[in-house]
Amino acid sequence: MRVWRDNWLLFTIVALVLCVATILLPQLRLLSASVIGDGGSFSMVHRGSGLEPVPEMSDQFQTEAVDKGNALKVTRGGGFALDISRMDRQTLRLSAAERIGTTDDGNGHLSLQLGGSSLAVTQQAPRGLFNRTAPDPLSASQEPDGSVVLKHAANAYLTFNDPGTRLTISNYIDFVTGNETVKATLNSLFISLSATLIAALIGVSLAYVVARFDVMGTNGIVFFATMASVSPPFLGAYSWRLLLGRNGVITNGLGVDFSIVGIHGVIWVIAWLVFPVIFLLSYSAFRGLDASHVEAAESLGANPAKARFSVEIPLAMPGIITGLYLATMAALSDFGTPRIIGLDLNVLPVLIYTSFLSEAGRNPALAATGSVVLVAISSLFLMAQQIYLAKRGFSVVSSRAIDRRPLSTTGQICALGFAGLVLFFAFVPHMTVLVTSFMEWRVGLPRFAFTLSNYTNMLESGLTPAWVTLSLGIAGTAVAFALGLGIAFVLVRKRYAVLAPVLSVTVMMPYVIPGTVLGIGLIMMFNEAPLQLTGTWFILALAYVIRNLPFTVKASEAALRQVHPALDEAAISLGARPLRVFLTVTAPLMLAGAVTGATLTFLHIVTELSSTIVLYRPPWKPMTAVIFENTLVDADFGVSAAQTILLMMIIYVPLYLVVRYGQSRRIENA
Repeated sequence: MRVWRDNWLLFTIVALVLCVATILLPQLRLLSASVIGDGGSFSMVHRGSGLEPVPEMSDQFQTEAVDKGNALKVTRGGGFALDISRMDRQTLRLSAAERIGTTDDGNGHLSLQLGGSSLAVTQQAPRGLFNRTAPDPLSASQEPDGSVVLKHAANAYLTFNDPGTRLTISNYIDFVTGNETVKATLNSLFISLSATLIAALIGVSLAYVVARFDVMGTNGIVFFATMASVSPPFLGAYSWRLLLGRNGVITNGLGVDFSIVGIHGVIWVIAWLVFPVIFLLSYSAFRGLDASHVEAAESLGANPAKARFSVEIPLAMPGIITGLYLATMAALSDFGTPRIIGLDLNVLPVLIYTSFLSEAGRNPALAATGSVVLVAISSLFLMAQQIYLAKRGFSVVSSRAIDRRPLSTTGQICALGFAGLVLFFAFVPHMTVLVTSFMEWRVGLPRFAFTLSNYTNMLESGLTPAWVTLSLGIAGTAVAFALGLGIAFVLVRKRYAVLAPVLSVTVMMPYVIPGTVLGIGLIMMFNEAPLQLTGTWFILALAYVIRNLPFTVKASEAALRQVHPALDEAAISLGARPLRVFLTVTAPLMLAGAVTGATLTFLHIVTELSSTIVLYRPPWKPMTAVIFENTLVDADFGVSAAQTILLMMIIYVPLYLVVRYGQSRRIENA
């Protein structure tokens, strides 16, 4: 009865069940798909020249010619062994160490039972050009010695298929030994690490300059870096290809034989995509340093350079390492950039997508195995981050903000020049799309003539994708906001012995699950009745809520830790019920942090691509999918640019309002 008396315990159980059903079970379904294989099959052809195996049509069975043209031996793991010998041109004898069972319905549906396996037997018999008579059907007869005599059509290809399933690691063996899969994995690791390294050099350097020196326009630099951090993930690839592709605006204008398309272009684009998160976290870390540590180092004779590398940067490592981890995860799971600018470059997200959804060469087992490998790599990066931070101490006894150092005129010019150059490259995609949205496009090339036709064509073609995006963003944000508040309260205030830790781990799992993998898991989980959500608006909303729930939970949790429990206790002592206390006292005090999390959720939903491209089906097609697909075909890039500008307005207007509101509230509170 305690469950029904404690509303929060009931909420915790319901939230945990929902999280397990929508987060944990789809990933377990993926894992099972990667280790469960079909029973396999083997084929042979029996014609006038004799009996021959067909290795290219055999899987998991080994077929060996014992007496060339007259007998075969078929084996498989687990003690399976079958001897097949030729009796005449249309008759075979099948024998084994044990009795072989047969099932024949008289209509050509024949199966054998042997060693705990059931083998369905089918035949393909060619017809002559002038002989159109039906081939002889399959038939089987049991012999007294336990063998089976199999009769078939002349010159038939015979296939024995085991429809059962079994545990296997063959998918992983194929993955680690296949040239394509190994190359895709190495490409993903090389791109993510290289792009993160470049982004770290840019982001950490700029963060240190802005945080430690009195640079003019610091707030503006931080604001624009924040705007760059929520850019659509495919925007950079699309814009840089327009500028520096084989027929790009700059390459054609300068007459140079160069193209950014390739692995070098992917690294370049992703580096500028992920550098803002490294900058923002590093900036916060440098601003949070205790001035006494730096002063102590300088008082002991350390020059500024030595204090910088021995005190300041080591103490800021939690923020820097967290930024590096987030950047690496974003680079590792990026689907749009390699697809647009990588040409034929194969990386894990693209390999998983094509294996699962491609009309040619579809291989769900390979997609499931690749998904598990990608999640494992993400988890290893997270473990490395946690181990590094756990082995070192970064705590301070007190915290006194470090005063920014003044700069000379030359230093000010250099700092502003560096910041301006970095922000210029970060916003090249935005400026490119803005300019090209007002240009005429013919045969995929822009003409330097001002026009509004791109926006007119966009409006005439309909704004359904924009409404789909907005509806998903608003609904997903509202659900994640409500769940995040409640879950954060349970994790901070209630701390149920078993349920709270399990709920915390489950909620944070999407943090290390790439969007492509999450989407495939949801399709496998919700592709059949009674919960057949695949292809609907709801599965997109579900994916967005799951993928962004960690933002709202952690932001709300951080805000709640600043609210003293005594406030709740005072309201309860005055007779208020716990639910009313939460709604009227606790939740309003958490609102600032929760709104930050909700803002991040909305921005990530409207720019989400990796899970969208797997899950969407017409008519529920968000703007990211529309723009992305238009960049892959010979489409009207002008209309795509106009659509991108509309998407950027959807992103940056709410961001500006939240930042402006937050600043005004801080001023009022001060």
